[in-house]
This record gives sequence, C-alpha cells and structure tokens, in this order.
Amino acid sequence: MSTQDKDAQQIRLRRPTRQDIDRIMEILEMVNYHHIGGSEMPSFPLEDCFVAELDGRIVGVAGCRIIDEHNAKTTLMAVDPACRGHGVGLKLQRARMDHLCSLGLKHLYTNCDDEKVIDWYVRHFGYRATGKRVAKTESFGLPYKTEWTTIVCDLQQEKDSHA
Repeated sequence: MSTQDKDAQQIRLRRPTRQDIDRIMEILEMVNYHHIGGSEMPSFPLEDCFVAELDGRIVGVAGCRIIDEHNAKTTLMAVDPACRGHGVGLKLQRARMDHLCSLGLKHLYTNCDDEKVIDWYVRHFGYRATGKRVAKTESFGLPYKTEWTTIVCDLQQEKDSHA
C-alpha cells in the first residue's frame, strides 16, 4: 500500500463545529480564500461544509450550497499545503458530491481560477467546461487572476461511474 493510500485511509471527514472556525480560517488564508463577508464570498455557513482531519488536526475544508432543485455550487475548498497529495481534496470533493447527489441534485457548478485544479476536477470527477467566465470582484484565490472559469459535473453520471 502506498503512503498516499495509507494517508487517505486515515483521513476522517466530518461536519465542522464553531470550535473549528479558527483552524478553518487558517487553512482558507493559506490559499487567499479567507475574505469571508466580501463580495466574492458573502458567507461560508459551516452547516454547508465538511472538514478533513488527519491525526486529529483539520487539514482541509470544503463547502457547497444549493442553488435550486436541480443545481448546486461548490463554495470553497482548501487543503493545508503540507497535506496535499495525500487524498484530502479527493475525499472532501467526494463527500460534498455524494451529499448533494443524495439530495437529488443533478449538477454541481464550480468556479476555479487555477488550470491545474480545473484539470484535477476534470480528471477525477468528470467535470466539463461551460464556456462561462466570471470576473473577480476582489482579490480572492490566485491574486494575479482576474476571472473564474466555470465548470460543471453531472452528479448522477459521476456517481454511477464511481460505483
């Protein structure tokens, strides 16, 4: 078993509590996603999130929100840079996709400003480009990027291919 596989087995996912907010904000700040309350991310409700723990320490966070009866959108996902490459992001993304699929939602939209991350979503979760780009309204994510690229996945199709 590879180190990555072993680490992935040790990652524990759960819903966050108010006691987790300081660590969540530390992780979000590592990737410039910490400007909660601004125009890019007016709110980040904990009840719409999952956190990943490794050895009892939060190492990642991911959120989502329901748009309407068929569609949802990811909010933020960040993994402590020291823990990347160990399956944390994969488990967080799978958790939010499984949760939304269980609610009967059909599509999950994601805005991303990093081509490597977009490729990751496409490769691991069957996302596809929508052709839509959204201008950033403040410094958020990669500071040298001025727009988000919108991608989407079919939740049911991804669930069936993952089963």
